Amino acid sequence: MIEVVLHAGKFYHPTHEKVDSVKSLLPPLQEGFTLLKEIRKGSVVELFQKFSDNILKDPSTKGIEGVPFLSAWLRKSNLIQIIEKNLKDIGYLDAFTGDKKRIKAQPRGVVSHWIAGNVPTIGLFSLFQSMLVGNANIMRVPPKSHETLVRLLHVFAETRIETGVSGALLLKSVAIIYYDKADAKANEDLSDIADARVVWGGEEAVKAITNVPRRAHCEDIIFGPKYSLAVMDAAAVKSENLGRTLKFLASDIFLFDQAACTSPHVVFCEKEGADIASLARMLGDEMAKLAKRFPKIDVDQFIMTRIINARAEHALDPAASVVCSPENDWTILINQRPGLEEPIESRTVYLKVVDSIMDVVPLITKKVQTIGCAIDDKAKLLAFADEATFRGVARCVNIGQMHLFDSPWDGMLFMSRLVNWVTLYHGD
Repeated sequence: MIEVVLHAGKFYHPTHEKVDSVKSLLPPLQEGFTLLKEIRKGSVVELFQKFSDNILKDPSTKGIEGVPFLSAWLRKSNLIQIIEKNLKDIGYLDAFTGDKKRIKAQPRGVVSHWIAGNVPTIGLFSLFQSMLVGNANIMRVPPKSHETLVRLLHVFAETRIETGVSGALLLKSVAIIYYDKADAKANEDLSDIADARVVWGGEEAVKAITNVPRRAHCEDIIFGPKYSLAVMDAAAVKSENLGRTLKFLASDIFLFDQAACTSPHVVFCEKEGADIASLARMLGDEMAKLAKRFPKIDVDQFIMTRIINARAEHALDPAASVVCSPENDWTILINQRPGLEEPIESRTVYLKVVDSIMDVVPLITKKVQTIGCAIDDKAKLLAFADEATFRGVARCVNIGQMHLFDSPWDGMLFMSRLVNWVTLYHGD
């Protein structure tokens, strides 16, 4: 049984409509797909800009975790940069461009999305890019994200610009659904109608979807399990701006409760000038401030048990130590074990000292997505980033910007993979 949260512009949350087949949802979405073709993409960018402003002001959305990042990403200036990186010019989305040989970026058609439940807003980054280039979209979204997405998309539906283009109009090409992951027939149907499949999730989820047969022309875009970390060189540790850096680092740790692929789980600091105990206390002070503003909710008991065990292990180890809140609000685990650490999440971070940040490079695998960097020396930063990205890291960014969704993402120009490049030869 398929639960329908949103279909062709109509909301069914919280009393979801039930349908027997994913494919039965397709005809109204194809009508919406045809409507999208008539809308100039510059108008869509203007609509997204207005929506960006609205979600920061609307009482129903302004307090949602991740909304400031989503709003910044939806701004016109950012979207134009993304379009230029991916497609060179927005004009390719509206018309054949060129002289004798003309080129246009046509939508792929129907894009099926399987969205992970760790970050409720993550699916919107792929949905809005797919809508912008003119695709119809069906998204399978876990139940715990429904409330957040519906609140945001209600505001989007009510957003309108002077040309008459509205979010409600664009949502006529969108469906949000849910079905049990064991429903093989639903997965097969969602895959069978797709001209592109977008999968966000862990290794098990990704394998489950990619093993489902797809049409020969269907494009697979996979955002699989990733790991992120941070590095601080000696100059950053000794800098008068250290307090500011640690404030930003605490924010990167707290946002999304470390469930995002961009969340840091271990921080490496250069040994020269580093008093690791003092550094841990300063980071702990910043984490304590955030804990007061953003107390934990929906505490996962399995994760809490892991935190308690990790605290005990480090407290009993003479070569390790722990700095933490009296309760389970936040935890800093200090050890000198070589290598990365298995993520615990829930505001739990490992702190380690290295002789040089270049000592971190051999630890990097292609599973590492983002490294937050506090490295002021440009030559040193470039050398580190070149070695890290050579080994598979997708993003080296400033600490405090680890969760900023940008392009490329996970090593790919996502929007460019949502279009079909077509040609028209005209003239002699």
